[in-house]
Amino acid sequence: MTEKQPIIVAQVMGKWLGNGVESVIMNYYRHLDHSKVQFDFICDEDSTRIPYDEIKKLGGRVFLVPKYQNLPKYLKSLEKLFKENQYRIVHANLSTLSVFPLYVAKKVGVPIRIAHSHSISSPKEWKRNLIKNILRPFSKRYATDYFACSELAGRYLFGNKAFDQGKVKIIHNAIDIDKFKFDEVARKKLRKEFGIKDSTIVIGHVGRFVQTKNHTFLVDVFKKYHEKKSDSKLLLIGIGPLENQIKDKIRKLDLVESVIFLGQRDDINKLYSVMDIFCLPSLYEGLPVVGVESQAAGLPIIFSNGVSHEAIISKNAKIVPNQETGAYIKKMDEITQENKQRALASINENMSIKNEAPKLEAIYCRPLKVLHLISTSSFSGAENVACQIINLFKDDAGYDMKYCAVIGKNKEALEIRKIPVLKLNKFNIHDIKKAISEYNPDIIHAHDPKSTIASVVASRGKKIIAHIHSNHRYMRKISIKSFIFHFYIEKRISDIIWVSDSALNEYIFNKKINKKINSTVLRNVVNTNELKDIARNDKNKYSFDLIFLGRMEDVKDPLRFIDIVSQIQESKRDLKVAMIGDGSLMDEVKAKVNELDLGKNITIFGNLINPYKILLSSKILVITSRYEGTPMNALESIACGIPIISTPVDGLLEIINKKYLCSTDEDFIKIITMLLNDNGLYNKYNIDLITINNRINDVSTYKDR
Repeated sequence: MTEKQPIIVAQVMGKWLGNGVESVIMNYYRHLDHSKVQFDFICDEDSTRIPYDEIKKLGGRVFLVPKYQNLPKYLKSLEKLFKENQYRIVHANLSTLSVFPLYVAKKVGVPIRIAHSHSISSPKEWKRNLIKNILRPFSKRYATDYFACSELAGRYLFGNKAFDQGKVKIIHNAIDIDKFKFDEVARKKLRKEFGIKDSTIVIGHVGRFVQTKNHTFLVDVFKKYHEKKSDSKLLLIGIGPLENQIKDKIRKLDLVESVIFLGQRDDINKLYSVMDIFCLPSLYEGLPVVGVESQAAGLPIIFSNGVSHEAIISKNAKIVPNQETGAYIKKMDEITQENKQRALASINENMSIKNEAPKLEAIYCRPLKVLHLISTSSFSGAENVACQIINLFKDDAGYDMKYCAVIGKNKEALEIRKIPVLKLNKFNIHDIKKAISEYNPDIIHAHDPKSTIASVVASRGKKIIAHIHSNHRYMRKISIKSFIFHFYIEKRISDIIWVSDSALNEYIFNKKINKKINSTVLRNVVNTNELKDIARNDKNKYSFDLIFLGRMEDVKDPLRFIDIVSQIQESKRDLKVAMIGDGSLMDEVKAKVNELDLGKNITIFGNLINPYKILLSSKILVITSRYEGTPMNALESIACGIPIISTPVDGLLEIINKKYLCSTDEDFIKIITMLLNDNGLYNKYNIDLITINNRINDVSTYKDR
């Protein structure tokens, strides 16, 4: 058995410049079980602080893409990456800009698309807010999951309605609490290194030199504080475009000897122990990571009123009600405390990465939910395929699947196969929307063109797979259905699965299929063991020479089958025939059987939920269909070792010997008679079927595809 591979999550990071967002994602990455979850980090090419070595050591990868300002190249590069790596999850960390990578992710069929809000906005940044406010209404458009670091950040990006409905998951900016605890030894060592006396009050700040961090105001506050306490120091950690501007201001205020610039550091956890007060006067924040870290270090903290109240996770943190230097000075005087108190500090447990990482891991590893939508209430080929797919994945913890249809004549067939069902009262848009809302699938697998159209209309943002189970006549010519499918549906689905080469090749718009979707031929298979298990539920005894197994519809041509039986019966009076199925021609079928006086030869069973005992008790399956994809009854017959005589339907052309594919009634009569009378020929066909079955009914390969 091959070892189960971890889920690869595409983390879209934007510009990696050493910000809090990168710190949050890396904190989680370090504490995930990498046998279950791995990250691919997708970063802008102008990133400057990517920890390549650590990511490689942890088993991750880094992909550089053009910077998002060059939007066409950025989107094209993302599309190539997402397609090549076939991601199950794309996690975008770009606030309102996440709309772009998530648009691409939806376009290429990524089923789980996460938008993560790490921040809010500031009224003072009107230029950036203009772009944010244009993009914000689209934040939910391509996302399937909404994450936020705080309530404020969640309401900002996704709106009050989504938050109040519980659609936004709070992913706390959790840290390794033990790593940030106050360290007396580090305090003394680093203070000595920086030339800071033990008695000196050190005010600290960690953050990039950008407008939102409000360094200019911080310097004004320190100037006032320094006038009161001339021995105080200001410790600034970080880099950024406004660094030189702040240095110029410090020179003008004659504070050069009292302000220490440390640049970008990898030992920030130790540097918190050097400080006595942490000050974060940001214009706005979601839930600042440095605020969490500094509280874990037991530091007295002063937050601006631009920081969410959710950032208060200890007794030592205070929010200043207004941006006035006097208010900050007053708070600083109030909250200075002894180092002994800092060593005993504690913060809320939901900020512990050891508690929170398993929660995120569980979200990533949750089963992929697949809704198999079917437009009929009967049970035939397409319905059988849907059930087989569901049962193939029933023991796979990575998937949760449900059969969604109107439950009518198919009830017993679903029960005997133990298929989980999501019942529709009627097959209409209202009921389908309700089912989608209730189950919230990641993927909708639509098993006929009608279901595909309904899926597109009823859902928004879901990955939709169209499964074409037959070489439909209306898909081979210009018709309303083929026209809608090509010009409307193809633009809104991610994949088309064709049951046979001819179903694809004879599709009228085959040469113009949307190149942005995956179009592939996947022939049906049969799980032999499952089929025989179902057959054992039938305790009756049967014995038939021929069997017709299919719907009583014109496309299956049951009337032709009866004509063939009538001619064979002339030379074989004791011929025993089973006809299983139902449909619009049932009355004509019964009438023709009576008309030709075949009542003693042909047993009409109607629609049977479990026809397999009868199939196993028959000598030959006869298929008279006008057209087919890859007929399920043929695959079932092959799995059971029952020879097949058929019209040359496309799905069988490459499967069985062409001498058993008949175009005329005379050919049917000749080959059927030969098989019934020649045991050697019949047994050879049986042996050939074993080889054919091993070749075509490869369930493992089918599941992987």
